[in-house]
Amino acid sequence: MEKSLSIIFKSKPESWEFRGDPYLWCELEQVFADIPAPCSKACFIDYFEKYFKKLTNYPFHTEDESIFVEKYARGGMSSGQISMEFWRGKALLLLLNRLEKLNLEK
Repeated sequence: MEKSLSIIFKSKPESWEFRGDPYLWCELEQVFADIPAPCSKACFIDYFEKYFKKLTNYPFHTEDESIFVEKYARGGMSSGQISMEFWRGKALLLLLNRLEKLNLEK
């Protein structure tokens, strides 16, 4: 069976910035289940930015430090908030490192 890119989302980060971040992570894992591995870094970034926008209604390169996504608002102080610092500075780098390892396995 062919691997999908969702495999790089399986192990979740040890910590999140805001309460909305894990919900976005899980939704991204689901949409990447339809994309086969291996995948180039450039191709992955294109997909990532496309699906980030589709799921949040915000471009990945927004100048906002955080964004609010209503469907991720499930209670708590930062409910529905997505940390752009987390996604740009940690999550995307983590995923790209995992992608590189996955591509080397092929």
